[in-house]
Amino acid sequence: MNHWGRIFFRYENGCLNQAIGQPLENHINNCREILSRFRDEFFHPESRAMLDKAVELHDLGKQETFRITWDPDAQKWGYSFAGHRFRVPHDDPYVAGLIRAHHEFSVDQINREKAMIKDEADRKRFPDDLYLLCMADQLEAELAVKTVENKNDVSRTFMEFTTWRPNPLSFDFTVIPWPFEPVSFHLTFKLMELQEPKLPNLAEKDKKTMNNWFRETGTFKSTEMTINLVREVVDGH
Repeated sequence: MNHWGRIFFRYENGCLNQAIGQPLENHINNCREILSRFRDEFFHPESRAMLDKAVELHDLGKQETFRITWDPDAQKWGYSFAGHRFRVPHDDPYVAGLIRAHHEFSVDQINREKAMIKDEADRKRFPDDLYLLCMADQLEAELAVKTVENKNDVSRTFMEFTTWRPNPLSFDFTVIPWPFEPVSFHLTFKLMELQEPKLPNLAEKDKKTMNNWFRETGTFKSTEMTINLVREVVDGH
């Protein structure tokens, strides 16, 4: 059975003709690679092992919560992992707190998680580690979406970072400001062509059919590309 990190649906003339899935394992591995390439100065050595464990486990709840959805108003398919960050496969309150909070870098959420951590030094380190986990997760997600949807000219700033592709014909992206050592990773996608009459009727009753399709590995073709994060050179510096 496949486990998915995200799904893209492509339409042509109002009809769904292709689904693209990124395997969950690929997303997690990419997050680990991005996290590992932040410069050493951003890490707390005392909690580094717990942060590494959190990035390894942060999305495993998606295995249990994945489902295909249907929007009758938009007449389009979607997907959901609702509640996945609360499926925490680790007992350590520090690791568990990072996993629960990895979508919400907020004062309230940070304080809730810090209240469950006994060690005062760990409580002080927690927001920094959460920030790094959020950034690795968000950067990977944004670069995957921009690659698949070919959004070369969209520059969305989140937290303090902006990503963009200087050359729309390459898979090189830059991140501003630049916090990394050189980094590259592989995006793996599995494609399923959906053409009539195989395509199910777009109706509520066919969600079961669509969910079953995404559990069949043999119907997907794999493709892979290498993403490079490159530091923008400004005025020769």
